[in-house]
Amino acid sequence: MNQVKMNWDQLLDDERRRKTNVNYAKSKDVRSAFENDYQRIVMSASFRRLQDKTQVFPLEKSDFIRTRLTHSIEVSTIAKSMGSMVAYHLLETGLDPELTKEHAEKIPEVLSCAGLLHDMGNPPFGHFGEESIREWFQLNMDQLAYGDHFISDILEPQMQQDFFNFEGNAQVLRVVSKLHYQFDDYGMNLTYATLNSIMKYPVSSLEISKKEIRSKKMGYFYADQELFEDVTNSTGARSKRHPLTYLLEVADDIAYLNADLEDGMKKGIVTVAQMLEEFEAVEEPNRVTATVHQELIKRSERYKDHDDSFTGQQWIASSLRGQLINRSLEVFYEHYFEIMEGTFNESLIDASEAKQLVQILQQLSRKYLYQDKGVLETELAGSEIISSLLDMFVPAAIYYDSKNSHLETMKSKRLMALISDNYIGCYFKNAEGQDDTTKLYLRLLLITDFICGMTDSYAKDLYQKLHGLN
Repeated sequence: MNQVKMNWDQLLDDERRRKTNVNYAKSKDVRSAFENDYQRIVMSASFRRLQDKTQVFPLEKSDFIRTRLTHSIEVSTIAKSMGSMVAYHLLETGLDPELTKEHAEKIPEVLSCAGLLHDMGNPPFGHFGEESIREWFQLNMDQLAYGDHFISDILEPQMQQDFFNFEGNAQVLRVVSKLHYQFDDYGMNLTYATLNSIMKYPVSSLEISKKEIRSKKMGYFYADQELFEDVTNSTGARSKRHPLTYLLEVADDIAYLNADLEDGMKKGIVTVAQMLEEFEAVEEPNRVTATVHQELIKRSERYKDHDDSFTGQQWIASSLRGQLINRSLEVFYEHYFEIMEGTFNESLIDASEAKQLVQILQQLSRKYLYQDKGVLETELAGSEIISSLLDMFVPAAIYYDSKNSHLETMKSKRLMALISDNYIGCYFKNAEGQDDTTKLYLRLLLITDFICGMTDSYAKDLYQKLHGLN
């Protein structure tokens, strides 16, 4: 079957779900639509909250160690740079004759926005927070009762799988389009292109398959299917990955690989000697690995009187980051037409010569950083906090606004009163006219919305207050 090639006119759609008066907008606002997106994101409370959300080290007090905010800024910067390089290459080589100068100007702008947004749906305490939510529902769903039935017997399969496969990536779409109340019910009302570029996995929770990169994880919730279809139909991507998503993914991978090592060296968890050992253990290093290894040796000798964090920073800036970017872009150009047809089925970095290098970096993080006792202790503490909050708030939401509301307890009513009016309002808007099953699903989603919106500190403080510890 012939694949239909996506086109940049649609992919870079700068329309919004809530339409604006075009003549008025042009006369009053000289910014491009994507510059406007960027400002809306930066000025939002949802973006500011990232300064108190974990990257690797939960509840870290050091001002050097990265948070989700600093990580997102780094991803935005790398993604924008890669977008500029791609746009320039496509224009200069004529690889895609349909790409115009106007398209080339928009590509880095969209990626800059996507980088800022990509982690906005993550719960407190990093990726371990996501795992904690998934595990809680997997362990408890068939024990929660609604009337005379268990919730697991009431909810439709996709509704249940949404919680069993809970994803921060899918939550981003909810945050920026529904939960972040800026002017109206459209959230930040971002452009279609910006919204589509952050959808790494254009599949529902029933379509997850490890065989394809596009379906490796859930991309949107049952509650957001109409929104997903509106966005992807407008850009023409539909069930395919947006081409800019590949670049965003690489920027995210590069930022976290570099940052984890740099932060680990700053804390004394990872040393240059350990890094050199990992490189030397590779039996058949390829060209990229050998080049980066030699550069690390040179840097360690040149800066032998400095601490490891300084050496690591110099090495990352001078050699590592550039190799990862350039090798990934080579794959983007080589497989450009497959990417535009939606048939390319790997991440750029895994399909590149840098794959071996990435495996070394990941092994370093797994061996030293992620197994550090301090990291493990704080991750477990974060898991306890999230699980405990779910223990309290999920049962409280079950009978809220239901035909069995008379079964609500005084404790449940008080717990629901702690949820912000913004989230409650979003629930009522989406629950209007829905059947009892859908409303029950939306109430469970209300609780995950509430928890994902918390910062690390707020979650910890609320946990302590509700347990009489503060």
